[in-house]
Amino acid sequence: MNLAFSGEDEREQNDPLLDESGKDTIQVLLLEDNEIDAVIFSKAASRCERNLTVARAASVAEFKEQLSTVSPHLICADHVLPDGLALDAIAFTREVLPDTPFIVITGAGEEEVAAEYLRAGAADYLSKRRLDLFPKALEEVIDRYRNRTLREIAESKALRLNDELQALIRHVEEERDEEKRSLSRDIHDQLGQELTALKLGLFFINGKLNGFSPSPELEALQEKINDLIELNTQTIKSVRNLAHSLRPVVLDQVGLTAGLESLVRDFNKREQGFCGLHCSGLPDLSNNMRTDIFRIVQETLTNIARHAEATISYIQLGPLKGGLQLEVVDNGKGMDLTNENSRPEQGLGLVGMRERARNHNGRISIDSAPGRGTTISIFFPEVPTS
Repeated sequence: MNLAFSGEDEREQNDPLLDESGKDTIQVLLLEDNEIDAVIFSKAASRCERNLTVARAASVAEFKEQLSTVSPHLICADHVLPDGLALDAIAFTREVLPDTPFIVITGAGEEEVAAEYLRAGAADYLSKRRLDLFPKALEEVIDRYRNRTLREIAESKALRLNDELQALIRHVEEERDEEKRSLSRDIHDQLGQELTALKLGLFFINGKLNGFSPSPELEALQEKINDLIELNTQTIKSVRNLAHSLRPVVLDQVGLTAGLESLVRDFNKREQGFCGLHCSGLPDLSNNMRTDIFRIVQETLTNIARHAEATISYIQLGPLKGGLQLEVVDNGKGMDLTNENSRPEQGLGLVGMRERARNHNGRISIDSAPGRGTTISIFFPEVPTS
């Protein structure tokens, strides 16, 4: 079975500095112009528990040339070189290999420059007189590198997994909306038409019975047919309501404004309070955005009906600062946003609203307080059109 690793997984697999067992070979590039000092460093490196291979560059120019063809796991450099300072090497390294640890090896009397090197990005510094401490310094540098790198990898993985989760949620929502659209269309068009045809057939039969001589049996039969016509009428109404709840046909046929008007009209018929609606200057939005805005408004009206105890609410949707602003306001009992137990973030309805808003990079904000009602605002900076 072939496994495709992500960039983070490949980095963990291939970076010997992340190998806790210490068995992988670490490639070291030494920037040192003095032959004797280079030999002394190699001896110090050989005393490390880890397996090190040391390559050498004798000047900053040679160092830059080598970095164009190789990628060492660790860089060690003398302070003063024939054609520059280790500071120049650090600056170049930060450009081409920004994550590679860099240790400065200072000469006698040069420790005072260590702080400058640390500010420039060096991982550590060590005096040439104390190269016996190199194995310990190496382990400390590797530990810091590993902790930082593994944290970055974990954060990167978390972001990637979150992006994948968001994509999956969007895919599921789109599939569910498409299924609702298809089911709504089938219920409205096919089942609705068949029930209407059945009703017309009952009317036809009832009309034909009117030509027969009156009798108790005929009256009982006509009464039964009238009951069936009434049942059929109620069934047609229920079917239309079901199709409308799945996805209003008007949303596809006429547009978002008409769909929102149908939501508000049904709300005002069903609930004690009154809701107003104002839509202006809406562009020809994409199908996904129309659906998401419709579902967001539908959810806010459901929350108002169930929890707000509001007498007045209104919905406003229109262009704002190059984007689209949706605002839903009610004068209900409000929420205490400072109390964790009453925060609305935990509600599945609001979670769904946030996800639908996030599908279009929308930013949602809630302003509420006990006895002061609630305002939900969503700004969509991007407005995809059909």
